Amino acid sequence: MKQKIIWLVFIFSTLLKADQFAFLFYNDFFAGTDKHFTNGMALSWLKDTDNLQENSSNYVTLAKKLPFGNSLDNCTAGLSINQIILTPSDTDLEIPQYDDMPYTSYLGLSAYLFKWSKQSFHEYRIEAGVVGEEAGGEAVQNHFHKIIDSKKSQGWDTQLETQYTLTLLYKYGEISWQKKSLNGFDMDWFNQAGFEVGNFSTDVFGSTMFRIGKNYIHNFNVHYPYLKEEAALLQRDTKHKGFGWATSIGLNIDILAYSYILEEAKDEGYDLDKNTLNASAYAGIDLYYNAHKFTFFYQSQSPYSKQQNSLDTFGGFSYSFEF
Repeated sequence: MKQKIIWLVFIFSTLLKADQFAFLFYNDFFAGTDKHFTNGMALSWLKDTDNLQENSSNYVTLAKKLPFGNSLDNCTAGLSINQIILTPSDTDLEIPQYDDMPYTSYLGLSAYLFKWSKQSFHEYRIEAGVVGEEAGGEAVQNHFHKIIDSKKSQGWDTQLETQYTLTLLYKYGEISWQKKSLNGFDMDWFNQAGFEVGNFSTDVFGSTMFRIGKNYIHNFNVHYPYLKEEAALLQRDTKHKGFGWATSIGLNIDILAYSYILEEAKDEGYDLDKNTLNASAYAGIDLYYNAHKFTFFYQSQSPYSKQQNSLDTFGGFSYSFEF
């Protein structure tokens, strides 16, 4: 598993001359807990923007064949490696905890393409992934626990077995409103909706985000649970200069039709029934300096299973750089 991770990092290191590069990290340590959706990471790359109407490269030709958005100006593509880790609430037990979430992790490699303009975008994504030991959750979690001087999780021998997955995602987002106030504050309101279909997850989702700040990057203010946030790297204006800041609040609604993790756990004897309707609230602060963007955030997530009777809260940060 370590060799596979090294090769994935090497692939990304060869792409660092790209237009945009970003790292995203979630962990419930920042909220003082250690349960359920306990960790998430994503490493993303976005290539230079091409004109959808004038360029005839292979990926632009592919973009024109995809539905929606051919009247927009820009086309951009990229790659992402992402991982999520889930555990039960009690990580001291070595036996399966059939009244809680199972130990499991997921590792995915995404290729995505955007057709976009200054006000809206269409995203098309394909993601190949693996659930189970090959996803590397045990090594990542216990290494992080060592860094923060926390106890080793004891139940990884009970994690779900290896399963390979394939997921397709489509998403549409737009700037629905924006304004510059008399006091010099910029404000905007962003909305998005989409769906994903596959043997890892099938769902329909929508979200709304409000942002206020000064001299921030005029991008799409995307927040999407589980790491798929590369649309935020699409910058609608010229390169950013100087220091800026912004604060955002938002809400995401998800209608879950299928979750491999929940269904497989139930087949293995876990007392889990999925909640079809789920919601999450988001609050974050962005700091900008020239080509650098830092984001610090908290998120509170409604339970994905009916047996869970409390919210999951976690925090995180992201960093992106424009080359």
